[in-house]
Amino acid sequence: MSEQREIPESTKPAMYVGIMILSLVGAILNFAFEFAWWYESSSDGYNFGIGAEYTPGFDKFLIVLLGLMFVYILLVALQQLYPILKLPKEVDKRIEQSGMFVSLGAVILTIIITILFYVYIGTEMWDDGLGTGFYAGIIAGLLCTLLFFLAGRIDKQAKPAK
Repeated sequence: MSEQREIPESTKPAMYVGIMILSLVGAILNFAFEFAWWYESSSDGYNFGIGAEYTPGFDKFLIVLLGLMFVYILLVALQQLYPILKLPKEVDKRIEQSGMFVSLGAVILTIIITILFYVYIGTEMWDDGLGTGFYAGIIAGLLCTLLFFLAGRIDKQAKPAK
């Protein structure tokens, strides 16, 4: 027999606080630090990020979009924790679901930016690596997705089965 353990209703605010903290850290790290870096054989090194000189414009746009996704996730968690806007329950539930999908989208966008980084630098580099923005995108995105999913499970288990 497989028996699922119920998640206590009292943990839901803690999940939203966790989402708020993770998304705030993810946004700050994506806006403030490099996404990746590389060295050529005779250079000091280059950064790949918003303020980096050698980052193509479209990649800068994607990194800014990734940071804005984390800002949106932060606002969704804030709305769920402290309802600023009085919305019908159905709309509020859709906003919460959109937060989970945007969190998952942040992970996918982080992977796309990483692929574009390696396409941009090519294979002739002496050394390269992924930076703070990459790890913030992957870790914060995955954990926010997980916390939104668990918060959704609390809502589902609270409804009586028909």
